[in-house]
Amino acid sequence: MAGKEKEKQKPQSKEFNISLRKSKQAGKADIKKARRAIALIFAFFKKHYRKQKDQVILSKEVNETIWKNSNRIPSKISIQAIEKEGKILVYLKNSKELAELEKKEKEKHAKAEKQSAEKKEPKEKEEAQKQAQPTAKEPNQEVMVEENSEKGKK
Repeated sequence: MAGKEKEKQKPQSKEFNISLRKSKQAGKADIKKARRAIALIFAFFKKHYRKQKDQVILSKEVNETIWKNSNRIPSKISIQAIEKEGKILVYLKNSKELAELEKKEKEKHAKAEKQSAEKKEPKEKEEAQKQAQPTAKEPNQEVMVEENSEKGKK
């Protein structure tokens, strides 16, 4: 049962500030600095979440932030990590992509609640209708009526 409960739980979200100072190496090409910064992010998640590189997914915004500033990589980057289905999704803190993801999750959750409520309503309606409907005549009463009419004919 514990496994099913984990699946139904909301994805866990955590915020981190990752230091990228080690990527700033004097005399190195910009491309090498950017690659090193990306590698530091993957190493961070390997250490903190024990996830391999293929289990960590960087958002487009994180990647673009590092590569567009490859000549001057920021010393720190604020990110938000969401653990979902055995993978880590990495977004910039307060990014558009993260807001869209949260919006989709809320809509999906609301839709699921609505469907579960609709499933419960028909059962409640059926029970209410059964209680409201008068019970059918008992077979004994019908037989007695027929017997009375036969006696009158004889």
